[in-house]
Amino acid sequence: MEEQIQEQKAMNGTGIANVKFPMWPQFAEETFTDILEPLRSGKVNYWTGKKGMEFEAAWAKWIGAGMAISCMNGTAALHIAISSLGIGPGDEVIVPSYSFIASSFAVVQSGAIPVFCDVTDDHTIDPDLIEGLITPRTKGIVVVHLYGVVCDMGPILEIAKKRGLKVIEDSAQCFGGEYKGVKAGMVGDVGCFSFCQSKHFTTGGEGGMVVTNDEELGWECRSFRDHGYDVKARLNLLALEEKLNYIHNRVGFNFRMTELQSVIGINELKRLDSWNLARRFKYAKMYDQAFGGLKGIKKLPYNSTERKNAYWWYPIILDIDALDIRADQFVKALGAEGIPCYGIQWPEAYEEQAYRHLNGFGTAKFPFLSQEYTNPESVKYGSKPCPNAKRLRDVTFSVFLHPSWEPEHIERVIAGVKKVLSAHLK
Repeated sequence: MEEQIQEQKAMNGTGIANVKFPMWPQFAEETFTDILEPLRSGKVNYWTGKKGMEFEAAWAKWIGAGMAISCMNGTAALHIAISSLGIGPGDEVIVPSYSFIASSFAVVQSGAIPVFCDVTDDHTIDPDLIEGLITPRTKGIVVVHLYGVVCDMGPILEIAKKRGLKVIEDSAQCFGGEYKGVKAGMVGDVGCFSFCQSKHFTTGGEGGMVVTNDEELGWECRSFRDHGYDVKARLNLLALEEKLNYIHNRVGFNFRMTELQSVIGINELKRLDSWNLARRFKYAKMYDQAFGGLKGIKKLPYNSTERKNAYWWYPIILDIDALDIRADQFVKALGAEGIPCYGIQWPEAYEEQAYRHLNGFGTAKFPFLSQEYTNPESVKYGSKPCPNAKRLRDVTFSVFLHPSWEPEHIERVIAGVKKVLSAHLK
């Protein structure tokens, strides 16, 4: 394939080879023919075709879930999970400040209030700070396995059990990560995945999945995902519509995935372990060996037998006391060397204008200023900053380990990072 051509030129004056980095994502070859089946048959909707349910069954088997519910994107997955747990107006949910906005917006979309918690240097929610944020209104905790780093779930689960809280896992960046041998997404009450273009694999640009071993919760998620129709009847929607005039038991949404997306998901899942994750783990070891102990690098991504990293990205914390530049300048220097890289992702969600100005829904700015919510201190966003998340902004950058790359691309990144480090050591 054109994108996979390894274009490697003579070493330039810096001693670093010019290598073309292949695009991510890349799709399984069979997808380019398999995707024609629903197009030719016209069965492109979840309820007219069979691929959606086939994908859900395959995902449930892969992750070890009793139920898997596909949906249109990762944000929808979080909205489905949180709302199906009975969380809504008047409630609070603790979320890490350091995450993509969807992790907290899904709480707001459910009518509840996000309460932001600081993180550790592992880039994940700090279990030691959770209890101090719990109020009589608290109903759940959203944990985010950011960058593929699995949260320290043990103490979080203990807190949740003691305080009667639900644990929602945002595993959008953690496909195949594990906590004590259990896949991320299956450790708490419900897990959510994103199949957006940038993630471990994608179902054509967008997509998502909700997983749980709680059967009643699973059926509630299915109902919420599909206009609130009577899923407990265990009937196909089209058959149910023929049987009854009134079939919707609750207010829900249309968050269904298409058959085309499911075809892509089925084929990508087939090679997730053997190709995708295998390469990510291999490349992570290459980075570990190259960067471990280097002056100017303070911390590499956390990985252990108990908390197995899924390696979406490879975040590195710099020792800026040993360097004459911060992380943002480091990223620019790497970019100048032709190295794909990125800075920190969204450390302080409460700094977003939506939270600063309480820009919710309607004139009541629901849920922030609605009659159902009477704890104004919790929505004074920014008055209780998360200092560690803020600190990580200046010291964190990430490099990539896409499975579409070859070892020479990883070596190119390693050479670039070492070059920039060497040039900026004090």
